[in-house]
Amino acid sequence: MFTKISVIDIIKDHISTLKKGRTNKISYSDIILFFLLPAVISSIIVYLGIPLNDGLVNALITSFAIFSALLFNLLLLVYDISEKNSEETTSSDPVENNRIDTRRKLLREIYVNVSFSILVSIVTVVILLTYFLKPNKCQFWMFDICSIQWLRVFIVYYLAIQFILTLFMILKRIYKLLSKAFNNGS
Repeated sequence: MFTKISVIDIIKDHISTLKKGRTNKISYSDIILFFLLPAVISSIIVYLGIPLNDGLVNALITSFAIFSALLFNLLLLVYDISEKNSEETTSSDPVENNRIDTRRKLLREIYVNVSFSILVSIVTVVILLTYFLKPNKCQFWMFDICSIQWLRVFIVYYLAIQFILTLFMILKRIYKLLSKAFNNGS
């Protein structure tokens, strides 16, 4: 029933891009950087009591909405480049075949990372929009909603930091892809 909106594959594929290049094994330093570091920083922000206010929420919603649109365009651009790349035929030169395979792998990783960034952006915007839903009463069934506002703050900061880190990774991978293309073209 929910298979059409399931995002589990995007998350799994994103984690699978966090591998060491040569050994193809999960890079624990990348896992720490992309998942643990944002949690630590977000915990510190929550501990220091830095709240979400109307101005910050509006700025974050605007920023994430703009980035989502730009990332969708980048996704289409990566798709277009990968389509052109798939037309490249294998040659008898093993060095050229290795270059083509490396480029295809890099394009796939960029595609997966951009998709993950769009997902993070959408989830963050949805959570930020709930900021404007102010409950009349703090008691909801057995839960005190007002006492867990720190959780929303933690999640927003966590996703924002993770989004920024993933953008840096996408930037580096695109830079690497284009610098190889320019070096091969000259």
